[in-house]
Amino acid sequence: MGGCRVLKVSDLGERLLIEQIWKVVESDPEELLGAGLDDAAAKEIGEGLVLVVHTDIWVERADLLPGMSWYSAGRKAVIANISDIAAKGARPLGILFSVGLPSNFPYESFKELVKGLGDAVAEYDTHLLGGDLSESSEVILAGFIVGLTHRGRLLSRRGAKPGDIIATTGTLGLTSVGFKILLEGFEAPENLKNKAVESLYRPTARLREGLALAGSGAVSASMDISDGLAVSLNQLAELNSVKIVVEDIPIASEAEEFSKMYGFDVEQLVLYGGGEEYELLLAIKPEMWTEAVKTVKNVGSTLYKMGIVEEGSGVYTVDGEKIVAKGWEHFTKA
Repeated sequence: MGGCRVLKVSDLGERLLIEQIWKVVESDPEELLGAGLDDAAAKEIGEGLVLVVHTDIWVERADLLPGMSWYSAGRKAVIANISDIAAKGARPLGILFSVGLPSNFPYESFKELVKGLGDAVAEYDTHLLGGDLSESSEVILAGFIVGLTHRGRLLSRRGAKPGDIIATTGTLGLTSVGFKILLEGFEAPENLKNKAVESLYRPTARLREGLALAGSGAVSASMDISDGLAVSLNQLAELNSVKIVVEDIPIASEAEEFSKMYGFDVEQLVLYGGGEEYELLLAIKPEMWTEAVKTVKNVGSTLYKMGIVEEGSGVYTVDGEKIVAKGWEHFTKA
């Protein structure tokens, strides 16, 4: 007789596992963002101040890209944490890291890794507060970031309403090209290749933009696009029980050029081939769109309109084609 197949975490994937956690563990009724509904947690600490916390883990086997230096790995681990704080409209107070290293990890590489951590926290005007160091089978960088904002400035994934404008803080698609080059062996002209690969090695967190928009009062909902555009759009629609119609994706010229070289559908590449972009995905109140554009311009960036929120559910193109929630998910091959 055959034995029963053991259910594995890979059969569920990251998002279903998170749902299971909150079926077992009691959530804090005073937490402001909703346990399991957001990628951070927030608690009011008095006088209108809100403490925002987030954790993000970098694991060598899953996250070290071909050709990536240990400096870039350290820096990127910080950026991933800051990006989620930026999406909440909070200013980072500091970050702790629990670091796991193999005993045979080269000391020079360790110094390079720490330099990446240190340079990144300085770049975003915050501090490495400490952490823990332990032996492990591979390099693990588990960050825990603490941020501060005011109750009226706290941004959440929830709050989008029909009529809101869906927008992003930058053009998209460079990381999709970078993954094609690094993981699938595609070639590209040197300048295009370098820019695409650097978008993965040295990403930018939209902290200035997040802080400025939080103060503008123009944002209904906010998250970053680190899990991929299609996944992020679907998460935003599902959490707000609305339909999102994508009208015009702001696509990087390099992604357009690369797609023409290989005959790819560039919108499909951007929707499903990326992740780790760290742009902010926003629902903007329509009556405050002009103010939001001005606010982002004042900090040196551009706000791009991507679509509109309507009554209903799901994510669709203007032609009615459904955009499915396909993208990066831990524990699966997606």
